[in-house]
Amino acid sequence: MKSLELELGRLLTRTMGLNHKAVEHKDLLSAVKSRMQATRVATRTVYLGHLRASRQERQALVESVRLPHSDFFEHAEPLLALQRWVSSHWLARPSKRPLRILSVPCATGEEPYSIAITLLERGLLPTQFHIDAIDINDRALRIAAAAVYPASALDQVCEGVRERYFARELSGFRLASPVRTQVSFLKVDLLGSSPLAEGYDIIFGRSLMMYFVPAAQNRILLRLEKLLKPAGLFMTGPQQARGRAGISVPVWSDDLFNARSQHSRNPKTTDESGSLTRLREAIALLEARHFRAAAAICIGVLQQHHACAQAVCLLGRIAHSEGRHAEAREYFRRALYLQPRLRQAQERLRECEKETRKGSPLPR
Repeated sequence: MKSLELELGRLLTRTMGLNHKAVEHKDLLSAVKSRMQATRVATRTVYLGHLRASRQERQALVESVRLPHSDFFEHAEPLLALQRWVSSHWLARPSKRPLRILSVPCATGEEPYSIAITLLERGLLPTQFHIDAIDINDRALRIAAAAVYPASALDQVCEGVRERYFARELSGFRLASPVRTQVSFLKVDLLGSSPLAEGYDIIFGRSLMMYFVPAAQNRILLRLEKLLKPAGLFMTGPQQARGRAGISVPVWSDDLFNARSQHSRNPKTTDESGSLTRLREAIALLEARHFRAAAAICIGVLQQHHACAQAVCLLGRIAHSEGRHAEAREYFRRALYLQPRLRQAQERLRECEKETRKGSPLPR
């Protein structure tokens, strides 16, 4: 029995990138038994051979495993950090586009629903945000979509929130429709070729890395960062991805972008000189009024280094030069959120505010 568990673990790690230690042995063996019955295989040895030969069966086994999940509001720190970011950054911007959030992995839905309730309690209207929640486990997604939970899942929910958003039923507590409609559940294999939309303001993956070994973690994080808007917020566990080349993650602190800003200035983990060279080129293009080419360079830098305040500030200068004054102010505010002492952003934001009051043009 022990040798079977070890072989299964090695196989899932080698072929799927999964950290089998995150799964309890009894849950893994229960999933094996279920899949043996489904495939009409009589012995574990034969099933193991089938598993080696078929990625489809490995996927089916992973989907059958009961994975750990969180209760509602089980971890308060990241939700408070999210609330601070929305209050001080997103709500202050002039853009009217809805806030787009990705929750991964969503398991049985407690995390994305907790995010939705947090934002509704902050005062956001349903039209102001939407959450895409993804997971690989069909059974977990069905539970999440049904949105009925046992009383034990609500232990961390205060009485007022429970009364506003949950209704008692014979089978447990059903989440209210205004919360359910804020979340879309999607089946996605992060290590596969499943298509994912881009342009998320926030990616929330507090428990993401516990399920994968380091090599798979890097692949997943790099893929997810490409889905994030420039200067967006990538929230993952405070120790889960730190120290890996090319990855920057915030810590749960008052300054959410601190780790990102430090990372962007570290020559050991970024091509700082190359980015500065490209930004100098963008400045020259801006001064020559080649706005589109200058913006393309800035966006390219931000795709590689999301916390580059200089690139965000330069996008503000481009926006203003093109007459998009409200958008320019937003870019300058974002630059200052990333690097509060960036003098150029401070000066240009002050000039923007003076221009708004007096109607005078901003020097370019």
